[in-house]
Amino acid sequence: MAAARAFPRVIFTDDGWLMALEPPVTAEDLKQKMVDAYAGTRGALGFSIGDHEMYHCEIESGEQFGASGQSLDGSTYSFVHSATPGAEQHIATNLQAMIESDGGPLHILTDQCRKAGIPFFPRVRMNSHYVIDPAHPGYGSFRRDRPDLLIGRPDERLPEGSLEWAIRTAKNYACDEVRDYMQRIIFECFERFDVDGVELDFMRHPGWFRIEEAHQNCYLMTDLLRKVHDRLQQVGDERGRKLWLIVRVPPTLADSVRTGLDVSAWVDQQLIDIIVVGGGFISYETPIDEFVAATRDRDCLIYGCIEATRHMDRRYLRGLADRWYQDGADGIYLYNFYTMSPKWNAQTDAELSDPSCLRYLDKIHATAAAGPVSPVEGHSGAFRYASPSTQMPVTLQPGYDGIGPLIGVRVSDDIQQAHADGNLKSCMLTIHVAGLATNDQLDVGLNEQPISWNAARIESGGWTKQQVARVFWGQYPTYPEDVEQDGTRIQFDLNPTLVKHGLNTIELHLTTNRSRRDQPLVVENIEITTTYANGA
Repeated sequence: MAAARAFPRVIFTDDGWLMALEPPVTAEDLKQKMVDAYAGTRGALGFSIGDHEMYHCEIESGEQFGASGQSLDGSTYSFVHSATPGAEQHIATNLQAMIESDGGPLHILTDQCRKAGIPFFPRVRMNSHYVIDPAHPGYGSFRRDRPDLLIGRPDERLPEGSLEWAIRTAKNYACDEVRDYMQRIIFECFERFDVDGVELDFMRHPGWFRIEEAHQNCYLMTDLLRKVHDRLQQVGDERGRKLWLIVRVPPTLADSVRTGLDVSAWVDQQLIDIIVVGGGFISYETPIDEFVAATRDRDCLIYGCIEATRHMDRRYLRGLADRWYQDGADGIYLYNFYTMSPKWNAQTDAELSDPSCLRYLDKIHATAAAGPVSPVEGHSGAFRYASPSTQMPVTLQPGYDGIGPLIGVRVSDDIQQAHADGNLKSCMLTIHVAGLATNDQLDVGLNEQPISWNAARIESGGWTKQQVARVFWGQYPTYPEDVEQDGTRIQFDLNPTLVKHGLNTIELHLTTNRSRRDQPLVVENIEITTTYANGA
């Protein structure tokens, strides 16, 4: 990374949740519940303009909610809208009223963020794989009217539950009309509005070509990126300031190019300014360092992505930020945290924007699971399509007496130094399992040193984990919720002298004979939690 530090370290994002609240939603509401929520931070704000080619802002190149007299019968199913009945009507009413009174939410947010000193940019979802009935008003006429422009061909029969089936209803960027349409949408975002840049969000949702054609079509997406870059630079020159081109891409370079995004070419051709790595679903398995290496000597910043529906406890956020900064990342991108309180935002920004303050704050270092390849549906299939396989979960086989499984957990803290300095309060290993029977025992080793099973604390249900509020997109403000879990966790207090700064290897063996049982023992996740004397 050769670029000067010219963009905030923390990027907050918003999906336009406010537009779906019961009318009236006004410009003052946008200020109080959105802009003011970040006024106590040093972060930037990205605002999603819509989904599934239905826009909840004043974009004129695409279809606005409520603008064309379309039927707003929301009785059919929509993953996005059905959890909050009436959302589509609320969006339409609020949007058209806001356009009439103040020009629309993008005009309002651009002005208010500039006054508040918050860098602001529209976020363009490059595809959507949500399960939505074509009759639902949130489906969008672009796809309804042109099924020939979709990834799944008209009348094509695909195996239900397959990755191909999951992404079949999305736009196919191999079609000129699709790329031209998206180019118009993207251009309008920065030509018409005095913003600080634009984000192309390829993680909402992955899958832009037919799977068998994706790699060979990389050049088509690179051409679109080149056109956006050139026009954005031209507009920035006209305004006398830099406009940032941000992309959010799959969690590895290999998975990016496999799915049709030649990110390395974008970097080499200097087409992009910021890369946000991954969707936040396998954060602990995301190789930020390979993106840092790919952008060395280039003016391109690297951000790691944290997803609220996966990690809400700020100990996870600190653990991820700390490891990514050590890998050379430039910042942190927060997704689905958009209804958190101003106090939460301010504390989070203070911690995550200053790598030096993370040293003696409590953290959780963990593994991650990519999930099944099949059966999948909609956006869950899209996320899995763009992700590599991971080391979790792993099944322990009864009677196996060889080496392994060997599970790696990277710890960014220097535990031994913190212990020697007197700053470390405790260090704990947690193994999350499914299918543990009463008489089961595990042989557990950490870095080739045995850990006594007699020291294990086993809890089957009844323990809690911090999670995002259940309907976080429909209320404000929200706070982390302690949710009771029904899984089984096994915990050990660790001798800190055994824990390495860097990769730690955990070896597990099932010692109980399970030959008469049908249910396997599955290790779902492993965590190492570090607690400091003054690091809450």
